[in-house]
Amino acid sequence: MAAFSVSLLFGMACWAGESSAPQKIDLTSLVDQFGHPFRAQDSMAVVMLVNGMKVKNMVRDALAELDVSCLQRGRVIYLANISGMPKMISKFMAVPRMRELNYPVWLDYTGSVVQTFPARKGEVTLLTVDSERAISAVDYVASGEELRAKLMPECGELDPEQGS
Repeated sequence: MAAFSVSLLFGMACWAGESSAPQKIDLTSLVDQFGHPFRAQDSMAVVMLVNGMKVKNMVRDALAELDVSCLQRGRVIYLANISGMPKMISKFMAVPRMRELNYPVWLDYTGSVVQTFPARKGEVTLLTVDSERAISAVDYVASGEELRAKLMPECGELDPEQGS
């Protein structure tokens, strides 16, 4: 129990900016909704952690107005925590629905990756990643409007000629 308390305090101190070594992001254990392995380690600029249905819907609506090629190129990473979802639901409903999307959704089936990142209930966590794959900033977003504004520098607006 004491070891857990120490590691919890250490982890909280790291997110409070008291650690001299920023946390590096490693998503190589993830697969997308088609089962493809993660290969965008060197191109990611923003990791968008999505945890929960309300947040998922907000992200879907915000992305409908943005150029999702930023996700296709791996500049923005959509990381979905589906560890709390019943396996039958994820296998036969959720993941097949995700296959209809025109961008990758990186799936954490066990929660082991997302548990290393900060999160707030009902908000999207945006992790800004530097060229060394270290987290340089953490933002929490509670509205689709704010999310669009935060992703705009990486994604840009949807071209009206492309449609949705």
